[in-house]
Amino acid sequence: MRSLGQLREMLPGSFVERKRACGRPNCHCADGKNLHTQYQISVLVDGQPKTFNIPAALVEQVRQKIELRRRFEAAAANVCNINLRRYLKQKEKP
Repeated sequence: MRSLGQLREMLPGSFVERKRACGRPNCHCADGKNLHTQYQISVLVDGQPKTFNIPAALVEQVRQKIELRRRFEAAAANVCNINLRRYLKQKEKP
């Protein structure tokens, strides 16, 4: 229960890592091989998919916060399944 305090740090969405050219003709990425890495978070905002860029300095922190949400959702699903089985067993008793 004490670790639940961490949940206030979790982030929604998915972490996205893309490779792309910046468009400058003299850049190292202009050859199409040495592309820039771009980090983004993809989320639903008001039912619409949105992407937000993540600065390289925050990449690991954002990954951890998204993973925290995934672990929370998995744990919540597990608890719900256990409770459903308990309910169904209790319902079957005369």
